[in-house]
Amino acid sequence: MAIENKSAQASFSEKFHNASFISEYGKLESLRAVRLNTGFSIVLVTIAGLEGSQTVIKDPRVLGNIQKVAAAIVASVRNCDVVGMADNKQIVAILPETDYFGALSITRKLIAEMEQIKDRLETSVSFSHATFPKDGKTYEELLVTARKRANERKESLWDKLGLEEKLFWEIVESLFSRGHHTFENSCFDAGMGFELTEFFMDQINDLIIKEVKRTPLRRGMAYFSGRKITPSMPVAKSLAVADGLATKVYLAGECDGSSREFRNAIPVNIDDPRLKDTFFSFFLNENSGYALVCKENWGATFSCYHTSDISIVEGLINKFYYEYSLHEQQA
Repeated sequence: MAIENKSAQASFSEKFHNASFISEYGKLESLRAVRLNTGFSIVLVTIAGLEGSQTVIKDPRVLGNIQKVAAAIVASVRNCDVVGMADNKQIVAILPETDYFGALSITRKLIAEMEQIKDRLETSVSFSHATFPKDGKTYEELLVTARKRANERKESLWDKLGLEEKLFWEIVESLFSRGHHTFENSCFDAGMGFELTEFFMDQINDLIIKEVKRTPLRRGMAYFSGRKITPSMPVAKSLAVADGLATKVYLAGECDGSSREFRNAIPVNIDDPRLKDTFFSFFLNENSGYALVCKENWGATFSCYHTSDISIVEGLINKFYYEYSLHEQQA
Protein backbone atom coordinates (compact mmCIF):
# COMPACT_ATOMS: atom_id res chain seq x y z
CA MET A 1 0.00 0.00 0.00
CA ALA A 2 1.70 3.17 -1.21
CA ILE A 3 0.74 5.46 1.64
CA GLU A 4 3.78 6.97 3.35
CA ASN A 5 2.07 9.15 5.94
CA LYS A 6 2.59 6.98 9.02
CA SER A 7 0.17 8.90 11.19
CA ALA A 8 -2.54 8.26 8.58
CA GLN A 9 -1.63 4.58 8.48
CA ALA A 10 -1.84 4.31 12.25
CA SER A 11 -5.39 5.64 12.25
CA PHE A 12 -6.61 2.82 10.06
CA SER A 13 -8.44 0.00 11.80
CA GLU A 14 -6.27 -3.00 12.58
CA LYS A 15 -8.68 -4.91 10.38
CA PHE A 16 -7.66 -2.95 7.29
CA HIS A 17 -4.77 -4.67 5.51
CA ASN A 18 -2.13 -3.73 2.96
CA ALA A 19 -2.04 -4.94 -0.63
CA SER A 20 0.49 -7.74 -0.12
CA PHE A 21 -1.54 -9.27 2.72
CA ILE A 22 -4.77 -9.00 0.75
CA SER A 23 -3.18 -10.61 -2.31
CA GLU A 24 -1.93 -13.58 -0.30
CA TYR A 25 -5.22 -13.95 1.55
CA GLY A 26 -7.12 -13.88 -1.74
CA LYS A 27 -4.95 -16.70 -3.10
CA LEU A 28 -5.53 -18.76 0.05
CA GLU A 29 -9.29 -18.17 -0.12
CA SER A 30 -9.29 -19.37 -3.75
CA LEU A 31 -7.42 -22.55 -2.79
CA ARG A 32 -9.81 -23.15 0.13
CA ALA A 33 -12.85 -22.70 -2.11
CA VAL A 34 -11.48 -25.20 -4.62
CA ARG A 35 -10.55 -27.73 -1.95
CA LEU A 36 -13.86 -27.52 -0.06
CA ASN A 37 -16.06 -26.90 -3.12
CA THR A 38 -17.44 -23.69 -1.64
CA GLY A 39 -17.67 -20.15 -2.97
CA PHE A 40 -16.62 -16.65 -2.08
CA SER A 41 -16.98 -13.14 -3.48
CA ILE A 42 -15.13 -9.87 -3.60
CA VAL A 43 -16.45 -6.32 -3.55
CA LEU A 44 -14.16 -3.79 -5.22
CA VAL A 45 -14.40 -0.17 -4.06
CA THR A 46 -13.12 2.55 -6.39
CA ILE A 47 -12.42 6.04 -5.07
CA ALA A 48 -12.65 8.51 -7.95
CA GLY A 49 -9.28 9.71 -9.18
CA LEU A 50 -7.19 7.03 -7.45
CA GLU A 51 -7.67 3.90 -9.53
CA GLY A 52 -4.50 2.84 -11.33
CA SER A 53 -2.41 5.69 -9.89
CA GLN A 54 1.28 4.80 -9.81
CA THR A 55 2.34 7.70 -7.57
CA VAL A 56 2.79 7.61 -3.82
CA ILE A 57 -0.18 9.14 -2.05
CA LYS A 58 0.90 12.03 0.16
CA ASP A 59 -1.97 14.52 -0.07
CA PRO A 60 -3.60 14.67 3.41
CA ARG A 61 -7.05 15.20 1.86
CA VAL A 62 -6.71 12.09 -0.29
CA LEU A 63 -5.45 10.09 2.68
CA GLY A 64 -8.41 11.35 4.68
CA ASN A 65 -10.87 10.19 2.02
CA ILE A 66 -9.28 6.73 1.95
CA GLN A 67 -9.41 6.50 5.74
CA LYS A 68 -13.07 7.51 5.93
CA VAL A 69 -14.12 5.06 3.21
CA ALA A 70 -12.00 2.25 4.66
CA ALA A 71 -13.34 2.78 8.18
CA ALA A 72 -16.95 2.71 6.94
CA ILE A 73 -16.36 -0.51 5.01
CA VAL A 74 -14.60 -2.29 7.87
CA ALA A 75 -17.44 -1.32 10.21
CA SER A 76 -20.07 -2.62 7.78
CA VAL A 77 -18.79 -6.08 6.81
CA ARG A 78 -18.86 -9.27 8.85
CA ASN A 79 -16.12 -10.39 11.23
CA CYS A 80 -15.14 -13.16 8.81
CA ASP A 81 -14.63 -10.73 5.91
CA VAL A 82 -11.19 -9.31 5.11
CA VAL A 83 -10.73 -5.73 3.89
CA GLY A 84 -7.69 -3.92 2.54
CA MET A 85 -6.03 -2.23 -0.41
CA ALA A 86 -5.90 -3.89 -3.81
CA ASP A 87 -2.80 -3.39 -5.91
CA ASN A 88 -3.91 -0.27 -7.81
CA LYS A 89 -5.33 2.05 -5.18
CA GLN A 90 -8.70 0.35 -4.90
CA ILE A 91 -10.17 -1.08 -1.70
CA VAL A 92 -11.29 -4.70 -1.77
CA ALA A 93 -13.40 -6.77 0.61
CA ILE A 94 -12.98 -10.57 0.43
CA LEU A 95 -16.20 -12.29 1.50
CA PRO A 96 -15.90 -16.01 2.37
CA GLU A 97 -18.91 -18.29 1.80
CA THR A 98 -20.72 -15.54 -0.13
CA ASP A 99 -22.53 -15.94 -3.45
CA TYR A 100 -23.59 -13.32 -6.02
CA PHE A 101 -26.61 -12.16 -4.04
CA GLY A 102 -24.68 -12.10 -0.80
CA ALA A 103 -22.16 -9.81 -2.48
CA LEU A 104 -24.99 -7.69 -3.88
CA SER A 105 -26.53 -7.42 -0.41
CA ILE A 106 -23.24 -6.30 1.14
CA THR A 107 -22.74 -3.83 -1.72
CA ARG A 108 -26.19 -2.39 -0.94
CA LYS A 109 -25.15 -1.96 2.67
CA LEU A 110 -21.89 -0.27 1.69
CA ILE A 111 -23.69 2.12 -0.66
CA ALA A 112 -25.97 3.09 2.23
CA GLU A 113 -22.92 3.66 4.44
CA MET A 114 -21.35 5.92 1.81
CA GLU A 115 -24.58 7.96 1.79
CA GLN A 116 -24.09 8.55 5.51
CA ILE A 117 -20.58 9.95 5.09
CA LYS A 118 -20.79 11.60 1.64
CA ASP A 119 -20.89 15.10 3.17
CA ARG A 120 -17.47 14.39 4.70
CA LEU A 121 -15.92 13.05 1.49
CA GLU A 122 -14.31 15.16 -1.22
CA THR A 123 -14.74 12.50 -3.89
CA SER A 124 -17.18 9.87 -5.16
CA VAL A 125 -17.08 6.13 -4.50
CA SER A 126 -18.31 3.29 -6.72
CA PHE A 127 -18.66 -0.46 -6.25
CA SER A 128 -18.40 -3.63 -8.32
CA HIS A 129 -18.31 -7.28 -7.34
CA ALA A 130 -17.38 -10.75 -8.59
CA THR A 131 -18.07 -14.27 -7.37
CA PHE A 132 -16.09 -17.53 -7.45
CA PRO A 133 -16.28 -19.72 -9.48
CA LYS A 134 -18.60 -18.12 -12.06
CA ASP A 135 -16.58 -14.94 -12.48
CA GLY A 136 -13.13 -16.45 -12.05
CA LYS A 137 -11.29 -19.48 -10.70
CA THR A 138 -8.66 -17.44 -8.83
CA TYR A 139 -8.58 -14.26 -6.76
CA GLU A 140 -6.70 -12.49 -9.56
CA GLU A 141 -9.39 -13.46 -12.09
CA LEU A 142 -12.09 -12.14 -9.77
CA LEU A 143 -10.24 -8.82 -9.56
CA VAL A 144 -10.10 -8.67 -13.36
CA THR A 145 -13.85 -9.32 -13.60
CA ALA A 146 -14.70 -6.77 -10.91
CA ARG A 147 -12.56 -4.14 -12.65
CA LYS A 148 -14.15 -4.95 -15.97
CA ARG A 149 -17.59 -4.43 -14.41
CA ALA A 150 -16.44 -1.16 -12.88
CA ASN A 151 -15.39 0.02 -16.36
CA GLU A 152 -18.66 -1.19 -17.87
CA ARG A 153 -20.52 0.77 -15.23
CA LYS A 154 -18.72 3.93 -16.35
CA GLU A 155 -20.14 3.36 -19.84
CA SER A 156 -23.61 2.63 -18.48
CA LEU A 157 -26.38 5.22 -18.37
CA TRP A 158 -26.28 4.70 -14.61
CA ASP A 159 -22.98 6.57 -14.38
CA LYS A 160 -23.38 8.79 -17.44
CA LEU A 161 -26.64 10.26 -16.12
CA GLY A 162 -25.41 10.41 -12.52
CA LEU A 163 -28.29 8.20 -11.36
CA GLU A 164 -26.57 7.07 -8.16
CA GLU A 165 -27.12 10.56 -6.77
CA LYS A 166 -30.87 10.53 -7.52
CA LEU A 167 -33.88 9.09 -5.73
CA PHE A 168 -35.85 6.19 -7.24
CA TRP A 169 -38.57 8.29 -8.89
CA GLU A 170 -36.04 10.86 -10.08
CA ILE A 171 -34.19 8.01 -11.79
CA VAL A 172 -37.40 6.86 -13.47
CA GLU A 173 -38.01 10.37 -14.81
CA SER A 174 -34.41 10.64 -16.04
CA LEU A 175 -34.67 7.36 -17.94
CA PHE A 176 -37.91 8.43 -19.62
CA SER A 177 -36.77 11.93 -20.48
CA ARG A 178 -33.90 10.89 -22.75
CA GLY A 179 -35.84 8.91 -25.38
CA HIS A 180 -33.31 6.06 -25.52
CA HIS A 181 -33.21 3.77 -28.54
CA THR A 182 -30.21 1.48 -28.16
CA PHE A 183 -29.68 -2.25 -27.88
CA GLU A 184 -29.63 -2.16 -24.06
CA ASN A 185 -31.94 0.80 -23.39
CA SER A 186 -35.09 1.73 -25.25
CA CYS A 187 -38.19 3.88 -24.88
CA PHE A 188 -41.42 3.00 -26.68
CA ASP A 189 -45.21 3.46 -26.57
CA ALA A 190 -47.87 0.82 -26.09
CA GLY A 191 -51.63 0.55 -25.80
CA MET A 192 -54.50 1.65 -28.00
CA GLY A 193 -53.33 2.46 -31.51
CA PHE A 194 -49.83 1.04 -31.05
CA GLU A 195 -48.28 -2.24 -32.15
CA LEU A 196 -48.08 -3.45 -28.53
CA THR A 197 -51.34 -3.52 -26.55
CA GLU A 198 -51.68 -2.63 -22.88
CA PHE A 199 -51.64 -6.37 -22.11
CA PHE A 200 -48.03 -6.74 -23.19
CA MET A 201 -46.92 -6.00 -19.60
CA ASP A 202 -48.68 -9.14 -18.40
CA GLN A 203 -46.95 -11.02 -21.21
CA ILE A 204 -43.53 -9.72 -20.14
CA ASN A 205 -44.25 -10.65 -16.53
CA ASP A 206 -45.31 -14.11 -17.65
CA LEU A 207 -42.00 -14.57 -19.47
CA ILE A 208 -40.10 -13.56 -16.33
CA ILE A 209 -42.05 -16.01 -14.18
CA LYS A 210 -41.48 -18.78 -16.73
CA GLU A 211 -37.74 -18.12 -16.53
CA VAL A 212 -37.90 -18.25 -12.72
CA LYS A 213 -39.80 -21.55 -12.80
CA ARG A 214 -37.51 -22.97 -15.48
CA THR A 215 -34.56 -22.83 -13.07
CA PRO A 216 -36.25 -23.06 -9.64
CA LEU A 217 -32.99 -23.60 -7.72
CA ARG A 218 -31.23 -20.55 -9.18
CA ARG A 219 -31.23 -17.63 -6.78
CA GLY A 220 -32.66 -14.38 -8.05
CA MET A 221 -34.95 -11.51 -7.23
CA ALA A 222 -37.97 -10.06 -8.96
CA TYR A 223 -40.13 -7.01 -8.23
CA PHE A 224 -43.58 -6.44 -9.72
CA SER A 225 -45.77 -3.44 -8.95
CA GLY A 226 -49.51 -2.96 -9.34
CA ARG A 227 -52.39 -0.76 -8.23
CA LYS A 228 -53.83 -3.57 -6.15
CA ILE A 229 -51.82 -6.53 -4.92
CA THR A 230 -54.14 -9.54 -4.69
CA PRO A 231 -53.75 -13.33 -4.99
CA SER A 232 -55.80 -13.15 -8.20
CA MET A 233 -53.38 -10.92 -10.11
CA PRO A 234 -51.72 -12.84 -13.00
CA VAL A 235 -48.22 -12.83 -11.48
CA ALA A 236 -49.45 -14.11 -8.12
CA LYS A 237 -51.57 -16.84 -9.75
CA SER A 238 -48.64 -18.04 -11.84
CA LEU A 239 -46.35 -18.16 -8.81
CA ALA A 240 -48.94 -19.94 -6.69
CA VAL A 241 -48.81 -23.12 -8.80
CA ALA A 242 -44.99 -23.35 -8.76
CA ASP A 243 -42.95 -25.55 -6.49
CA GLY A 244 -40.49 -23.91 -4.11
CA LEU A 245 -38.46 -21.20 -5.85
CA ALA A 246 -35.05 -19.82 -4.94
CA THR A 247 -35.95 -16.48 -6.53
CA LYS A 248 -37.31 -13.96 -4.05
CA VAL A 249 -40.35 -12.20 -5.50
CA TYR A 250 -41.83 -8.95 -4.17
CA LEU A 251 -45.29 -7.65 -5.15
CA ALA A 252 -45.45 -3.92 -4.42
CA GLY A 253 -48.56 -1.79 -4.18
CA GLU A 254 -51.77 -1.42 -2.21
CA CYS A 255 -52.40 -4.76 -0.52
CA ASP A 256 -55.63 -6.23 0.73
CA GLY A 257 -55.67 -9.55 2.51
CA SER A 258 -53.07 -11.53 4.42
CA SER A 259 -49.60 -12.40 3.18
CA ARG A 260 -50.48 -16.05 3.92
CA GLU A 261 -52.68 -16.01 0.82
CA PHE A 262 -49.61 -15.60 -1.40
CA ARG A 263 -47.31 -18.46 -2.35
CA ASN A 264 -43.74 -17.90 -3.55
CA ALA A 265 -44.22 -14.12 -3.28
CA ILE A 266 -43.92 -11.40 -0.64
CA PRO A 267 -46.62 -8.69 -0.82
CA VAL A 268 -45.39 -5.28 0.28
CA ASN A 269 -48.06 -2.72 1.10
CA ILE A 270 -47.01 0.66 -0.29
CA ASP A 271 -49.43 3.59 -0.21
CA ASP A 272 -47.91 5.78 -2.91
CA PRO A 273 -50.08 7.41 -5.60
CA ARG A 274 -47.23 7.10 -8.12
CA LEU A 275 -47.71 3.32 -8.08
CA LYS A 276 -51.25 3.78 -9.38
CA ASP A 277 -50.19 4.99 -12.82
CA THR A 278 -46.57 3.81 -13.09
CA PHE A 279 -45.89 0.09 -13.22
CA PHE A 280 -42.61 -1.75 -13.19
CA SER A 281 -41.08 -5.20 -13.41
CA PHE A 282 -37.49 -5.85 -12.31
CA PHE A 283 -35.71 -9.18 -12.60
CA LEU A 284 -32.14 -10.08 -11.66
CA ASN A 285 -30.10 -13.23 -11.27
CA GLU A 286 -26.39 -13.93 -11.58
CA ASN A 287 -26.69 -14.40 -15.34
CA SER A 288 -28.96 -11.60 -16.49
CA GLY A 289 -31.12 -8.62 -15.58
CA TYR A 290 -34.13 -6.84 -17.01
CA ALA A 291 -36.20 -3.81 -16.05
CA LEU A 292 -39.46 -2.53 -17.51
CA VAL A 293 -41.19 0.70 -16.38
CA CYS A 294 -44.48 1.89 -17.87
CA LYS A 295 -46.37 5.14 -17.21
CA GLU A 296 -50.07 5.22 -18.03
CA ASN A 297 -51.24 8.09 -20.22
CA TRP A 298 -54.69 9.20 -21.39
CA GLY A 299 -56.64 6.89 -23.66
CA ALA A 300 -55.30 3.56 -22.40
CA THR A 301 -51.80 4.24 -23.71
CA PHE A 302 -48.45 3.81 -21.98
CA SER A 303 -45.01 5.37 -22.24
CA CYS A 304 -42.46 2.65 -21.55
CA TYR A 305 -38.76 2.19 -20.92
CA HIS A 306 -36.92 -1.11 -20.72
CA THR A 307 -33.31 -2.16 -20.29
CA SER A 308 -31.00 -5.13 -19.97
CA ASP A 309 -28.21 -2.97 -18.52
CA ILE A 310 -27.22 -4.78 -15.31
CA SER A 311 -25.97 -1.58 -13.67
CA ILE A 312 -29.38 0.06 -14.12
CA VAL A 313 -31.31 -3.04 -13.03
CA GLU A 314 -29.20 -3.43 -9.88
CA GLY A 315 -29.42 0.30 -9.20
CA LEU A 316 -33.20 0.48 -9.54
CA ILE A 317 -33.62 -2.54 -7.25
CA ASN A 318 -31.24 -1.13 -4.64
CA LYS A 319 -32.93 2.28 -4.66
CA PHE A 320 -36.44 0.84 -4.43
CA TYR A 321 -35.42 -1.66 -1.77
CA TYR A 322 -34.05 0.96 0.61
CA GLU A 323 -36.28 3.94 -0.13
CA TYR A 324 -39.35 1.84 0.63
CA SER A 325 -37.63 0.07 3.56
CA LEU A 326 -38.18 -3.44 2.23
CA HIS A 327 -35.33 -4.57 4.49
CA GLU A 328 -37.54 -3.58 7.43
CA GLN A 329 -40.87 -4.85 6.08
CA GLN A 330 -40.17 -8.21 4.47
CA ALA A 331 -36.38 -8.62 3.95
